[in-house]
Amino acid sequence: MNWLREPDAEPIAGYRLVSPLGTGGFGEVWKCIAPGNIYKAIKFVYGNLNSLDGDAYRAEQEKKALQQIKEVRHPFVLSIERIDEVEGELAIVMELADRSLHDLFAEYQDQGRAGIPRDELLGYMRDAADGLDYLNERHSLQHVDVKPRNLFLFGNRVKVADFGLVKNLERHSSSGLMAGVTPIYAPPETFGGKVSKFSDQYSLAIVYMELLVGKRPFNGKNIRTLALQHVGEAPDLTSLPARDRPIVARALAKSPEERFPSCTAFVRALIEADPRSVEFHLGTRTASESAPTVTLPGPAHSHEEISTSQLLGKTMAQIEVGILRPTLLIGLGSFGRRALLDLRCRLLDRFGDLSQVPIFRFLYIDSDPEAVHKALHEAPEVALSSTEVFPLPLQPVANYRRRALEHLNDWLPREKLYALPRSLQPQGSRALGRLAFHDNYLRFMTRLRRELQVATHPESLSQSVSQTGLSLHANTPQVYVLSSAGGGSSGFLTDLAYAVMRQMAQQHITVSPPTLFLFLGAPNDPATPKTEQANIYATLTELNHYSDPSTTFNGQYSADGQHFVDRAPPYAATYLMTLENRTPDAHRDAVAHLANYLNHELTTPLGSRLKLQRQGATGATSIFRSFGTQSIWFPRGLLLRAAARTVCDRLVQEWQHPELLGSTAEIDAVCARALTDRGLQWEQLSQQIERAAVSSEGTPSEIVARLLAEMTEEAGRPEVLNNPSIWAQHAVEQFEEWIGSRHTGAESSVLRRSRFSVLFMQATNTVAEEWEKLLMLQCAHLMDRPGRRLATAEEALRRMIAFCEEAARVQQSVVQQQHEIVRSSREQLRAAIEQCRGGGGLSRLFGGGGQRGLRQFLDQLKVFAYTRLGEDTLDAGVQFFQKLRGKLEERLSDLGFCRHRLRHLQEALAEPQQAAFSSHHGELSPVDSPYGGDVFGSIVQGNSTVHVVLPDGATTLEQASRQCVDQINADQYRRLDEVIQSLVLSPLGGLQLICQKNSDLDRLLSVPLIDQTTAFLGELLPMADVVEAEVATAHRKKRTLDEQISAFHRHAAPSVPAAGENNQQTYLLYPESDAGQQYVAAAQKVMPDVQLITGTNPVDLTICREQGFLLHSDLQPVLSLCRTAYFEFIAAPPQSPHARFDVQEWLPLEA
Repeated sequence: MNWLREPDAEPIAGYRLVSPLGTGGFGEVWKCIAPGNIYKAIKFVYGNLNSLDGDAYRAEQEKKALQQIKEVRHPFVLSIERIDEVEGELAIVMELADRSLHDLFAEYQDQGRAGIPRDELLGYMRDAADGLDYLNERHSLQHVDVKPRNLFLFGNRVKVADFGLVKNLERHSSSGLMAGVTPIYAPPETFGGKVSKFSDQYSLAIVYMELLVGKRPFNGKNIRTLALQHVGEAPDLTSLPARDRPIVARALAKSPEERFPSCTAFVRALIEADPRSVEFHLGTRTASESAPTVTLPGPAHSHEEISTSQLLGKTMAQIEVGILRPTLLIGLGSFGRRALLDLRCRLLDRFGDLSQVPIFRFLYIDSDPEAVHKALHEAPEVALSSTEVFPLPLQPVANYRRRALEHLNDWLPREKLYALPRSLQPQGSRALGRLAFHDNYLRFMTRLRRELQVATHPESLSQSVSQTGLSLHANTPQVYVLSSAGGGSSGFLTDLAYAVMRQMAQQHITVSPPTLFLFLGAPNDPATPKTEQANIYATLTELNHYSDPSTTFNGQYSADGQHFVDRAPPYAATYLMTLENRTPDAHRDAVAHLANYLNHELTTPLGSRLKLQRQGATGATSIFRSFGTQSIWFPRGLLLRAAARTVCDRLVQEWQHPELLGSTAEIDAVCARALTDRGLQWEQLSQQIERAAVSSEGTPSEIVARLLAEMTEEAGRPEVLNNPSIWAQHAVEQFEEWIGSRHTGAESSVLRRSRFSVLFMQATNTVAEEWEKLLMLQCAHLMDRPGRRLATAEEALRRMIAFCEEAARVQQSVVQQQHEIVRSSREQLRAAIEQCRGGGGLSRLFGGGGQRGLRQFLDQLKVFAYTRLGEDTLDAGVQFFQKLRGKLEERLSDLGFCRHRLRHLQEALAEPQQAAFSSHHGELSPVDSPYGGDVFGSIVQGNSTVHVVLPDGATTLEQASRQCVDQINADQYRRLDEVIQSLVLSPLGGLQLICQKNSDLDRLLSVPLIDQTTAFLGELLPMADVVEAEVATAHRKKRTLDEQISAFHRHAAPSVPAAGENNQQTYLLYPESDAGQQYVAAAQKVMPDVQLITGTNPVDLTICREQGFLLHSDLQPVLSLCRTAYFEFIAAPPQSPHARFDVQEWLPLEA
């Protein structure tokens, strides 16, 4: 975002913002008041047009689409009134709609209906079809992103809107179409990077079915499954009325040509299937109507009932059923960064590419630029993006002096400010940590607003449900904060919580306090510094203070800024985590413990139970809680991704292998088809060259014919007959301006040789370029075939180069023969000129010899001109084959460059983190990562929280992935190669174009290659029941299952327990299987009060012990040394560990 958008601001002069309407894939939309007090909508497109990196992509794509659509005027196409750039950001002013068809659909569902009544819906479909057909027929445009949220209601008429992806049918795009296209509604051809004039009809048919019955024809849960269904599976139309099924089936034909001729024809067929629709509702509507004239009545018949689970768009809380909820996870400082990365790794294991699950938002906040850099350059799958990192820079002390120093001194002593380190980092000072947040408060609120909007946007909810296969629990957001209590970032924990609740209130979201997970380190370890111990105690004191109903929070983040007063507790719950020893392994286990707990809360039914327990603790005397977990985990997703890297590495290695393997029949066929093309035979090739050699005066043949005709006419003039030799010599010179004064091959400049030679040189270059494209297209097809792609294309190119060499040699021999003919013709022309010298004067008066001489001269001149033109034409053929050979040799060299880029991609796949670091910051190495060089391997290591189960007795993820890869046979590799071509390479234009046009293949291809390979391998690797593995472990250790469960329960003890285990509840999350039921029966004997939860994931077994509110007396054993250090520092006010100094008396933690 380039600037802060707030109500009453005027980004464009005269257009005053009123309120945000929502966000989409390309930007955010605001309601505004335009000149004349007319309400309009204004869309701000994400990305800066002036950016030098990829940030400008979305804005550029939207701008290109707008250039095509801005002149369209139609009553059912949303009009664009103006397009402006505001500091590089694209702003588009449009009509303000009442609502979208999706909103109307949701309203009908809230009334218990399956969808919009058919008669009413057909009226809307007809409007949309008219608008789409107008774009197609008048402007050759396809919308490409037709969906309910892009069809807007104005009264009871519909207009098509949101043209960020519109495509021109007359322009071929090699960039692919899948970027930004909603896969639920995408036609099959778009997955191959193509678009046809029937593409929008396919999407409109899906929209019709969804809005009518609340179901879609394809039920895929992720992009790959949807792509395969769209491309190869028949749609499920059983929920449609019988009369509609054949009509919708035709509109959903895989081949575009088999669909209806237009969108209007499709809708008309639906209308005619029920004559009542025509008679009563659509019979008088035309595309030229600009305003509604009738109100469409309700349905003529009732729809059959559809179960609640089938209703699309319902987002009411479903305590026992729903799981997903918009979630913002905020990590503060080093601990927060590690916790976010570990959690992302576990979510990656479960759901794959996290960018496809936008319901989960991540925001890492830190003042340390080095730590920020580490977060950005982890392994690509788990690394945070630049939009997920929020730096909190401090300013030099001089800057604070020039600003409102008195305002800062209200809560920050001068001594603290003047002690600001040169590094401009808090370095453990909680007061300076709060100062950093204070300086960046407005920036943070803007970012927070964006994150909450994206998380709660209907498209984010729909896409996340589709990708994960989980149902929605609620559409209101929840916020988790992950932080250490001992660092400087803990200084703004209370400010952060109140900022979150303020932003929720501004967006009219149900305000719910965030949940805090607070890491206390090892407070009783003698190695823990006293400053950290004092910070821990001060943090807990401040949280306890503002949680008391009798206290208020006061905040003001600039001298003239708003003064905030908040009275609610900052956090709904504060979970405490401690360590016994201050060691790296213990710290890693604490991070894993938190990530394991959050993973289960966010992705399993356990989350609903935990929320209920927290809500039941309302009114408790303490906000502090704790937890403990023990899990048996089969990291199937991470195993598949690790194996996918190896498989992709081998696949790319095969692509670039320099030697051919197996039969060359395909190369033979391609070369035979290309090189025996009649266009390369001289008869047709000479015509191509002749046509390309055209000038303003015509083709060379036309110029010769015109010159000869002029000279024939001129030869009859009396003055020519008086001195025919001089005229003949002048005529030859005039011809030589075009055909040259010396024969082809003579050592002279091109201009002296022939003006035709200049035209032929340009023509041969043009024709050679055309043939280069045609031949390279054939090679590109070879590079799109599985196997050794580069070697195959190189062999074909070598054969084509050899063909050009031989053709040039043969053509050169013909040129030599023509040269002898030209030499003879030139001698005869000279003789004719000599005869003219003897044919003037008295010869003309007595015998007419001059006229005969001129006729003979003209005849010989014609012969010479055409033989000389033939020589130039034949020589142009030699040039053509030589130039074509040179161009093909350049393309052969380009393939070598492609091999170099593929080799780099292979290295990146083999060592992803090393490639990420070396690509962006050469002096860093993977050892700077909190996980070392192998993120997955480190996280999958067994620890005190998780017991990892791997197949076939493997002990490490690397070993398990290697075993998985070794089981893949050659036929499966070939099938995978075909899938990669169809779903990854083709939409981007093919491997050849990708290598030529993109300098960073790692950034472009790594993620889609690994994602598609992971999905492919997932079909080969069976699911494992972890309960069976746990039973086998108990048997191997010669334990009974009861004993194993008892040990499991002990290890799940909360890190900060209450005395006597008061307010503690145990949950067992188990897979629904026979082995799971056996485990439950044994668990109920060991833990009689356990609450049982059936999991949605068969590869997970977890015991969670939730410790309810902790009394202050429960904290004393943990905080005894911290309390001593705290009072030691607080005795000297400049050394106080508190974040603010305007609170004279803090409520004691012991109260």
